[in-house]
Amino acid sequence: MRLFVAAELPVEVRRRIAGIVEVLEAAPLRVRWVRPEGIHLTFKFLGEVDPGRLADIKGALLQAGEGISTFRLRAAGVGAFPGRGAPRVIWVGVEGEIEMAGRLQEALERSLQAIGFPREERPFRPHLTLGRVKGPARGDWRPALARASEEAPGAFEVSEFALFESRLDRHGLTHSVLARFPLSPGGGP
Repeated sequence: MRLFVAAELPVEVRRRIAGIVEVLEAAPLRVRWVRPEGIHLTFKFLGEVDPGRLADIKGALLQAGEGISTFRLRAAGVGAFPGRGAPRVIWVGVEGEIEMAGRLQEALERSLQAIGFPREERPFRPHLTLGRVKGPARGDWRPALARASEEAPGAFEVSEFALFESRLDRHGLTHSVLARFPLSPGGGP
């Protein structure tokens, strides 16, 4: 099983992000776009996991969410990784209560490390992946990103996170929720 931990986005935010992708499709880049229903805020990628470990993973995720309160974020701005040179990933930025998002991500790292998953070495930079660039640019792509950045996908509340399974089928990559983990309705540490 190929697993990851993420927060889902509200339908309206995903719809607005789909509009941003339409603007970006005019950019002189060959991009494999993520379907709107596949866009989420990833906290931890677990990779290939033996199904026999699911109970331990769910227990670790439940523990990680304890004491973490809901938080508000907003999707804003469009950019590319890496910041310089040829882009590999096109993304929408995330603003708002980033400290709370980081607190949840750190709690997930600690709980999952305790059951044998290595920590992510890169710093947590919350973003929503829109697509992966498949080849060299055919011109200046930056103006399209600037135009797309003017669109405002909107704010959303993270009140839960989920364990997802990722599968490749004839329609491309699909994600299924295996379990959901609610956050406290407020007043966390």
